This record gives sequence, structure tokens and C-alpha cells, in this order.
Amino acid sequence: MKSLYAFILPFCLMISNAEAQNQRKDNFQASGIVKTATSSSSTSGELRETVCDTVRFPMPGEITYYFLMAPQVGYVTGNNSFKDKAKAEYYSTFETGSSITGIIAEFAIARSNSNPNITFGIWDNTGTNGKPGALVASATKPLASIVTDAQNEQLTTVTFSEPWPVTGPYYVGVVLPTTLGDTVALWCRKHVAGYNGTAWDQWEDGVWYAFSDPENWGTDMLTSMLIHPIVCKTIGINELADPETSISPNPANGVVNIRTWKSETMISLDVYSVKGAKVYSRSYPGSVTNYNIDLGNLPKGVYFIRLSDGKRQHSQKLMLN
Repeated sequence: MKSLYAFILPFCLMISNAEAQNQRKDNFQASGIVKTATSSSSTSGELRETVCDTVRFPMPGEITYYFLMAPQVGYVTGNNSFKDKAKAEYYSTFETGSSITGIIAEFAIARSNSNPNITFGIWDNTGTNGKPGALVASATKPLASIVTDAQNEQLTTVTFSEPWPVTGPYYVGVVLPTTLGDTVALWCRKHVAGYNGTAWDQWEDGVWYAFSDPENWGTDMLTSMLIHPIVCKTIGINELADPETSISPNPANGVVNIRTWKSETMISLDVYSVKGAKVYSRSYPGSVTNYNIDLGNLPKGVYFIRLSDGKRQHSQKLMLN
């Protein structure tokens, strides 16, 4: 259990663990502020080659946040006088072949004194009895930027340098700042009896507890916080072959010859990476049916070429050696 005061008299340290914990779980209340609904957000790669979406977003139910009452200070879902180290959400379901590319979070409170970089992360569930284990992916964002997001009621988004492949249940969370005056707290779903809350926090001693654990916030904090993974899955492209179109050579070393149908309108040519990013784009008059493009500046690998005039379309995989 946590020690509540550094200046408390020695004889007071004899207080029982149960009494000390009661001061934690019975010493908070709702802010009384209800968050306005956030519109849903998702992204899809062109050609539906890579599809991304945010999990459990927007959060259903009434959204608020909780603060600690005197003599404690701070927030249940953020920095507080118990010196909690991190807050995280448990995600038990996952889809084979998916990966997490980033995190979005909604902060109710954000204040900056020293403007540290705030770490957002993914923890696997290799801890004791499925608790958060290793930090397997992370990204940072300056606290000052998070403050601006909170003041403008905007989402805070971070992107991982490399997608993390999902292979099992995981935790998505934020490491709390430690300098006095640097503070963050997440919005959360209002406590409702019977709700299967998924929120966790890491105590000062490094041990993780579920909010619903009687040793933590008791039975009156069945909630989930507004921090969500951005999950992407590659689903492949259906190649659409136009009989008058050819792309050669394939594989190619850089220069590719394109032969297309004749059109009364402009024909767009777009090249996509296997991650769904558009890496090359041109448009040609429909009267031009034979031309070359130079893709020699692109890394070797698999790409997809799409040609379209709004009525006809050709989609084809291209290998660059």
C-alpha cells in the first residue's frame, strides 16, 4: 500500500494497510464536468489495401473525470498525490494480421511546467496473471502540445516509428510526467455499477492494478479511459484488369511503360506502397495512350498502380527490383 504523507509522525505509520487503502479508494469524486461527444474517426488506405481504425472510439456512455478530495490532490486518471506512474487500458480482443500504428488520447486536464516529452506506449500482457508486462512499442509528444490539444478539446495523436504486430491481448497507456507542475489526466467513462471497466494504473512501487481491484480504487471506479490504439490490417487489393492496358516490364528496375485505353477525359495514374501510402501521382490527357514513368527513386519492393478516368479503371501489382 502507499505511504500517504512524507511528513507524518512515526507513530502514525502504524496505521493499518486497510485504513491507508481506504483513504485512496474513498477519497475521490466526479468532477461534475461532462465531456461533449467526439465524432468517430477512421482512416482507410486508398484501394482498401490497408484499412485502419481506432478501437473502442468513440467511448459510449457519459464521459467525465474524477479528482481526489483533500487531503489528497490530483486525478484518478492522471497525476495524483499517490504518485501513480502510468495509466493504461486493457484490450483483450485482437485480429490476427493486424498491427498498431499509433495511439489517440483525450485529455481532460493538461498542464505544463517543464514541458517534458510524454511517453505513450503499448504493454503486452506477460505480467503476473496477465497484468501489463513489457513495454513493446512507444512514442512521445511534448506536454506543451498536449496542453494545446486539451485546451482546444482536440484529440492527441502519436504515431509509432514502426507498426507493432498484435499477437495477443495488450494494454494501451501513457506514462505520467514526474516534475511538479506537469500534469495530465484522461477523460473516462462515468462509473456505472456492473460495467466491466478496463482501466489500469501503475503504482509508485511499479505494480499494476486494475481500477476494479478492491485494493485499488475500490468498487466505485468501474470505468474505461479515453485512450485508444490505431489498428491497421492489410487486406489486399482486387486487381482490376482493363483489356487495353498494359504495364511493363514487371518486375521493373525503375522505368515502366504504360499503355492505356483512349479517353475523352484525363486519366489519373497513382502508385501506392504496400502500406497504402500514395508515393507517385500524375495525370495524362486521355488522348495519350503510351508513355513511360520513372520509379527508380522508390525503394525496391511491391507496389500497386491504379489508372482511372472516372469510368474505366485498371489496378495492377508492380514489383521494383
